[in-house]
Amino acid sequence: MAQHELSLLFLDQDAVEAAAPPLAETIDIVEDTFRLDGEGRVDVPVKIGVRPDYPRSFLHAMPAWVDGRRALGAKAVTYYPGNFDRGLHDSSAVILVYDADTGQPACFMEGLWITFVRTAACAAVAARYLAGPEPKRLGLVGCGGLGHWSLKTMAEAFPSLEEVHVASRTPESREAFCARMAGQGQWRLHPAADNRDAVAGMDIVVSSTPHRPEPRLFSDWLSPGTTAISFDYPYCWDDETYRSVDRFATDSDAAIQRAARIARESGGRPDFALPAERVELGSLVHAGRQEKPPGERVLVTVTGLASTDVALASEIYRRAQDRQLGKRLRLR
Repeated sequence: MAQHELSLLFLDQDAVEAAAPPLAETIDIVEDTFRLDGEGRVDVPVKIGVRPDYPRSFLHAMPAWVDGRRALGAKAVTYYPGNFDRGLHDSSAVILVYDADTGQPACFMEGLWITFVRTAACAAVAARYLAGPEPKRLGLVGCGGLGHWSLKTMAEAFPSLEEVHVASRTPESREAFCARMAGQGQWRLHPAADNRDAVAGMDIVVSSTPHRPEPRLFSDWLSPGTTAISFDYPYCWDDETYRSVDRFATDSDAAIQRAARIARESGGRPDFALPAERVELGSLVHAGRQEKPPGERVLVTVTGLASTDVALASEIYRRAQDRQLGKRLRLR
């Protein structure tokens, strides 16, 4: 039997950005993916991975199928802390999108830009369901790529934002961030002298710090009514925060349970425990928005579901085809 030619579209970061939907639509795509997950129409296993001999490094494999969006694909992501000293990014990612009707590979694209944007969009969706209706004060602990996109997506989701307090490891990094972002919105940016200044009194806090066993944020900093969203689970917030918050949510209960077990067994947090009552974002979105009780302190962990990567990547692939972006690569 004669074999047909097999080729796929290659999208570098420029092409990915050019084909990406507007930020408001990106947030809606992520929200719709959570809704489909809540309906049981998403197949996304807990990410699997290997740990090379470079300290604290990993390679994760993340497949997903999103029924309703007909999105089928997989992401591979690496993390090598310290790469900045070599002039490299500490993370890298690539995404392979498949044709949902034939199972043939259709598109290979740069995935780190999508990782940043979809992760921040997950936080914006979480805040839609777990923060107050018109938050005015945003705290950012960490001002790398995730800090940048967290500010952009939160401002898109909440035009009410007025103040942004930014904490980071060095004064130079937070001051440079504030200078760079000052002209990109109506917000007022404040470099925070320490982490507490970006947590206490905030309506929403987003933390995106490097993974280290010791906590950098503490429960008594978390004000009544604050919704804290952690990309740096489970290490950044202290054990007491997990015990004392009024509500705890995550995008993947299985993933956060595994992270908690690793933190106890080999991550330097022997007493770490998750709240007994936990809710997944898919269930929240499926149930619809509800008014947040006054004074409720909420903690959300975003572990990173491949379904959100693949849903956004599939939409970018469709738009790239329509605009004739990218390069066609012949496989056979």
